[in-house]
Amino acid sequence: MTRAADAVTISVPRTTLSAIAQLSAELTDRMHALLERNTDGQLNATEKAELEMLVQMAEFGQIVSLALKARARS
Repeated sequence: MTRAADAVTISVPRTTLSAIAQLSAELTDRMHALLERNTDGQLNATEKAELEMLVQMAEFGQIVSLALKARARS
């Protein structure tokens, strides 16, 4: 359960945010390769952890991107 006291505010220059809002092409390719191998049940524990980290990074990037778009509209 998240409480207001658990909130974290990070100040980052807008120019930096646009750069971290998406994975690099190399990381995106790696994530897709791991996703395909995961579907086939071919990942070891280390690769599963790597995939989970990449998915979390991609999700974070989506959140940042949505926040930037919402901020631009207001």
